[in-house]
Amino acid sequence: MCGIALIISGVRIDLSSLLPDVASQLTEAVKPAEHSKISVEGLKEALQRRGPDHLGSKKLFLQIKNESFLNVEQVTEMVMSTDTIITSSYDLKQDNGIDGINSVAELDFMGAELQLRGISPVFQPLVDASGNILVYNGEIFGGLYVDNDCNDAEILVRALGKCCSCTYQERKSACCCVEKEEISVPQLLSTIRGPWGLIYWQDRSKTLWFGRDAFGRRSLLVHWPTLDDPRLMLSSVSPSSDTNENFDSGAEDLVSGINFWEELSCGIYSICFNASETKECLVGEVKKHEWTDPLLSELIKWERSDVEPKGIIPPSVSLPVQKVLNVLRESVMRRTILNTVFQEIKHETRVETFVPIAVLFSGGIDSMILAALLDQCLDPSYDIDLLNVSFDGQSAPDRISSRAGVKELQRIAPSRRWNLVEIDHELSNLICETKHVMSLIYPSNTYMDLNIGIALWLAAGGDGWVEKDNHHRVKYKSEAKILLVGSGADEQCAGYSRYRTKYRSGGWLGLHKEMKLDMQRIWKRNLGRDDRCISDNGKEARFPFLDEDVIKTLLEIPLWEVADLEQAAGKGDKKILREVAQLLGLEAAAFLPKRAIQFGSRIARESNRKNFGSNRAANQASAGSVGSMESTSSSNDVRNNQWKAEEAIAGNAQALEALRELIIYPMHYSQEAQKLGLKWRRGLLLYGPPGTGKTSLVRAVVRECDAHLVLISLHTVHRPYAGESEKILREAFAEASSKATLSKPSVIFIDEIDALCPRRDSRREQDARLASQLFTLMDSLKPSQTSTSQVFVVASTNRVDAIDPALRRSGRFDAEIEVTTPTEEERFQILQLYSKKLPLDSSVDLQAIAAWCNGYVGADLEALCREAAMSAVRRSSDTSKDGLISSLTLDDWNHARSVVGPSITRGVTVEIPKVSWDDIGGLNDLKKKLQQAVEWPIKHAEAFERLAISPVRGVLLHGPPGCSKTTLAKAAAHAAQASFFSLSGAELYSMYVGEGEALLRNTFQRARLAAPSIIFFDEADVVASKRSDSSSNSAAIGERLLSTLLTEMDGLEQAKGILVLAATNRPHAIDAALMRPGRFDLVLYVPPPDLEARHEILRVHTRNMKVSDDVDLRQVAEETDLFTGAELEGLCREAGMVALREDITAAVALNRHFQTVKESLKPALTREAVDKYASFKKNPYSKSIKECRLNQKQQQTSNSEAEVQIEDEVEIGDEEIKIQVGVVLVELIGVGVAEMKLQWVAGLCTGEEYNGLNMAQAS
Repeated sequence: MCGIALIISGVRIDLSSLLPDVASQLTEAVKPAEHSKISVEGLKEALQRRGPDHLGSKKLFLQIKNESFLNVEQVTEMVMSTDTIITSSYDLKQDNGIDGINSVAELDFMGAELQLRGISPVFQPLVDASGNILVYNGEIFGGLYVDNDCNDAEILVRALGKCCSCTYQERKSACCCVEKEEISVPQLLSTIRGPWGLIYWQDRSKTLWFGRDAFGRRSLLVHWPTLDDPRLMLSSVSPSSDTNENFDSGAEDLVSGINFWEELSCGIYSICFNASETKECLVGEVKKHEWTDPLLSELIKWERSDVEPKGIIPPSVSLPVQKVLNVLRESVMRRTILNTVFQEIKHETRVETFVPIAVLFSGGIDSMILAALLDQCLDPSYDIDLLNVSFDGQSAPDRISSRAGVKELQRIAPSRRWNLVEIDHELSNLICETKHVMSLIYPSNTYMDLNIGIALWLAAGGDGWVEKDNHHRVKYKSEAKILLVGSGADEQCAGYSRYRTKYRSGGWLGLHKEMKLDMQRIWKRNLGRDDRCISDNGKEARFPFLDEDVIKTLLEIPLWEVADLEQAAGKGDKKILREVAQLLGLEAAAFLPKRAIQFGSRIARESNRKNFGSNRAANQASAGSVGSMESTSSSNDVRNNQWKAEEAIAGNAQALEALRELIIYPMHYSQEAQKLGLKWRRGLLLYGPPGTGKTSLVRAVVRECDAHLVLISLHTVHRPYAGESEKILREAFAEASSKATLSKPSVIFIDEIDALCPRRDSRREQDARLASQLFTLMDSLKPSQTSTSQVFVVASTNRVDAIDPALRRSGRFDAEIEVTTPTEEERFQILQLYSKKLPLDSSVDLQAIAAWCNGYVGADLEALCREAAMSAVRRSSDTSKDGLISSLTLDDWNHARSVVGPSITRGVTVEIPKVSWDDIGGLNDLKKKLQQAVEWPIKHAEAFERLAISPVRGVLLHGPPGCSKTTLAKAAAHAAQASFFSLSGAELYSMYVGEGEALLRNTFQRARLAAPSIIFFDEADVVASKRSDSSSNSAAIGERLLSTLLTEMDGLEQAKGILVLAATNRPHAIDAALMRPGRFDLVLYVPPPDLEARHEILRVHTRNMKVSDDVDLRQVAEETDLFTGAELEGLCREAGMVALREDITAAVALNRHFQTVKESLKPALTREAVDKYASFKKNPYSKSIKECRLNQKQQQTSNSEAEVQIEDEVEIGDEEIKIQVGVVLVELIGVGVAEMKLQWVAGLCTGEEYNGLNMAQAS
């Protein structure tokens, strides 16, 4: 590992090829001022911390020499002279340049060495016999052969010296390198496997090459020239500064908008030096080159072929797991081979005290796998240091998990000495070191970066405690030079909790897109920062999970084998790594939830700052357990005595965290922000359904922060006269500004902002004036890191799309947080909050109440608790003279639920029908299938998750009229106890364009919020009729409704707990697009009742009637063939009416009454009609296939020929079904058996049985 840097001055840098959309970016070729912002000596000191073995520098001077004035262009050339300084780390000489050279340009190379390879010492910069100069920071693990006794930098400089060195003009005209079999510099660098960053001067071509590997595993920062400092600078360390000007001067370049210092994008760059047109100075044109290695070019695209499973996710197989284990083992082996330098150290030092390699260790699955593989790759005579950082002592979650991890490692490798280095620090020490760590992470500037950077920097320092055999802790310093880090595991294996959220909203494709995005920016967000923080203490960070072969292997494995986020946390996330851990014998670690090093620690607890991390439960546990620690007890006492927002609200953790960050951080981190150039957000928009607690959230956080609150709402602002409303707005902002100080901010809360600032196409003149005034006032609150007062604007709305888009741009409302309906766990927390003063009976289970309150928002739950208390008061007033309430019973809660429903569903739902399965006679098989499709996914959701089964999303009931289709749907909704939404064609067809589609979308949206829920379409053929070529108004409305329905049903794939039920007696009229799996997965035929079913129906409808003993229901059932359920219900009702007409005082209905009615009724169905309905059951697609092929043949043949050929179309349609059934059988029982059974299936399988096979495949 090395620290490398280059400073180029006196050259006009042309960035036009990097920025094609910007004019040629040429900086003036002037010498930097003496009071330059960048301290070269500070830069060298930082480089030497990174490379403590040797530090060297080399200056290169370039000069334009004009031999003749007659033909300047022909005789213009560049000459070079050099002066070299190579010193020890403690004898760095001052270099004042070269006397006698009138230099036009100066290139100052610097290199510091931490030598891990080679026999003899290596001094950077390296210079070969041809005058080529190399400073290299990296490791070569493949592409170029490096023997154990050799240094990779020396091998690389020799290889680069053999590369094509033709000038740009020669390459364009007569380059002969191909004939000499010489490759170019980009071709050579593209073959290197391993992390690297380099700067290389190619003398003959007068070209400077620089870059970093394709994944950015080594830090390389770039300072693009600016008007203030026209030098181009490259550095693997963050530059030091004599002042804080580099933080204060802002992040934007005055010329092109490029940051002063930024992470250099991964790639290979060149600067070709030429004389300017006037021959007065040198111009360097910067170009970026493509990777030439095909495999590398594919890897950096981060694409995988198998993203989304086709059907059910098959059970995991061991082959991918074993493959990942093998490639990870090889990756660790490559990074831990002890070369000659280490062997010499081992010879000079006692074996038991020399520890060459350490692991950044949290006890999580990534670090456990690295430690277990390191044990397999490293000589057993060496110890292994496990570096663990804690700021909460032994109670920190990272410390607890690391201790448990060490015990498991000792179990699988008892002969290895594992040194758990417990690195403990107090907060006061961290404050002293914060400035230094901030300079290391720069240009990263978030508190998350600072949190991680401090942990990594302290871990690399290695100063801690180890526990000896007698369980006494002794001081220990890790001398390991190599530190294995698990970076890249979470990004490649879906380890972050936000991946689960992305999967739920976007499915497999959404998950893949998020993982790809993270991997494409990991070089900028993580790796450069981590490399700088670790190397600052003289250790080299190595990332086994980011080995080229590991990346390639993980991309070749189907995404569902890498991660299955339908499973619970600690099982489905990083699934492939958990299975690898099991193969390694790490049984306990394989099921641990995500744990990232130091994410459980509370680094800035004294500043009232919320800790960062993905494991919130562990963080909260840590926060609650550190009160007993002496070093933090006083600060925690102060914090614990403060009023917390959680005392007034529950749930909505994301919005609560965002509000705290908005208000608290600027109070406590103003100085840090000033140093980092961080500009705080000034606006936050909360949106979500009414009653979700947006206003309560703001009030609670304002109270917690002791901030001044200014409320703005529609009724407080609107005034009848022009200018008065704007004046009220100005006064509100003026009040907030006057009350705000650094220690007590002001919060302006605008409630229902959509009413104040509606979209421009829908607002009146007064609204336009108000919006314009609000824009002006918000723009006046410009974010600043130096401001002594803090004013923030928070707004809420339940119609976010109705707000003027100008409000939602950055600089006004910088962040938007959705406050949505609470989950079951959040409902439980809200019920606990509102019922903490209520006397609850022992039979009351709030968790169960929360479970059946789906769709309830916070306001609904508050009303539910209030109504339950009122029910108890009424009950007590009726039974007790003193009216004292003993307790709230389960009956009180049931009554409250019958009164208070979810407000989110009001206006679009109907009361759940009180129809049970027992109210439907017969159809037992059909009822069982409906129970499995409707009830099971809701009542047994954990079973579906356990087997990774996707529930049915749509069920279509078809059959003759009056056969209980609608009643079946009502019974299913009642049994599932889900939110019930009912729509019909009459509601959806409207004379206004778009009104029906809006109602349809709104219903699905509310169903998602109120999940689990059922959407029922009665007479579905009206809503989803076939598309036609007709241009009538009704056809156009129908097609728009159908398109909306198809889109919404496709969206159910990402939603949970939503089922579409539809009923129709015209299934042939429904568009075929709805009939495919994924929409209506289950198509059930509801036939007319048979004899047993008719008998059962008659018994159901006469069980509450007074019927004479002479009535033989069995005989009536036998005599009512082809009667539907509705007609049998009418027969029973009419028999009672006949009895009353005969005698109004009649007590019972007699047999003759039934016979009279039966003789007067005729069934509406005929045998031919029943056969027609049943034909759709047998072959639902044959008709559509026939129609489609008829249309094609009518274009090619005459009408008479087409009529003859139609006769064969049903047979062809049957063959289509046979093919589809065969495909299902191939997947279910194997190819060989399917081929033998296909003939049998083709002859016997009906359409419903084919549908059953699809269900079997899904189950």
